[in-house]
Amino acid sequence: MVLPPGHAQAIRSRHVLSQREKWMIGGVLTTVAAVVIALVISLSTAGKSSANGCIYATIPGVVGAVQVNECGASARSTCASVNSRGAYAPGAARTIAAECRKAGLPVNR
Repeated sequence: MVLPPGHAQAIRSRHVLSQREKWMIGGVLTTVAAVVIALVISLSTAGKSSANGCIYATIPGVVGAVQVNECGASARSTCASVNSRGAYAPGAARTIAAECRKAGLPVNR
């Protein structure tokens, strides 16, 4: 293979980045940094969870999701009636019963 004249000198010389290349590298690094920061924030913030007599569950509803967020007597009442006929759909009842158990509340059979 025949190389063009001056090819060896072109390869040996150091490539200086143009202003456009510097801007592109800076943009990529900024984007990566923003994604890493967003990921760290999203993983470090805790959502609500069931504990200490409080229940928190998101269950499917007729028109979307329904959030159950109760504490104290209200939570005990919900856990006591979760498996009652007509109280909740079977899948929702299982979800709420599991959250009641996490919160240390008794669930009816």
